[in-house]
Amino acid sequence: MASTALSYQLEINVPFESAKQATIACNTLSPDPILKKDELTVDYTTSGSNLICLFQGVSDRVIRVAISNVLDNLKTIVECIDEFEGKEDHIFSK
Repeated sequence: MASTALSYQLEINVPFESAKQATIACNTLSPDPILKKDELTVDYTTSGSNLICLFQGVSDRVIRVAISNVLDNLKTIVECIDEFEGKEDHIFSK
């Protein structure tokens, strides 16, 4: 199959409370492999306290599915940040 141009593009800007949180989200999402690289690319960057997700795909449907997956992952990341950020580890306290 010949490679099709990634003619559809969408950028999502996700604000966080701090640059540290945006970096955590970026580093957590970045390792996820793209299964069909000829149909979709996703690039994650940060700008201050914002996570920027750039989707490029062969169709709007491909991008929609990718965004849905990223938003599900972001929900989990935000829940983890809410749960653990700023809390001290008391496992070994008496």
